[in-house]
Amino acid sequence: MAPLPKDRRHPADYRDEIEHAEVAAVLSGLPHDHPARRAYSAAETSDSIRLSQLLEDRPDLVQRLIAAHTEHTDRIWARHRGTGVATLTEST
Repeated sequence: MAPLPKDRRHPADYRDEIEHAEVAAVLSGLPHDHPARRAYSAAETSDSIRLSQLLEDRPDLVQRLIAAHTEHTDRIWARHRGTGVATLTEST
């Protein structure tokens, strides 16, 4: 399964290309008719956390989606370092 092209993504989709690639890798092992795979292909979900709710029967895949989401968040914070914006570790 390939990541969705930008023009087919949900209007509120915030994921970067790296996270989309990981989501596609996670979902590629599922049957073609699995609800999570169908939802991603149809751009029905805008984020990996909501998509993970369709995988409650596969905690291993849920953990991979959560990791992809967390890594994306870490990349966002890393881009803001040095810009005067507090990072998660600085604000705690």
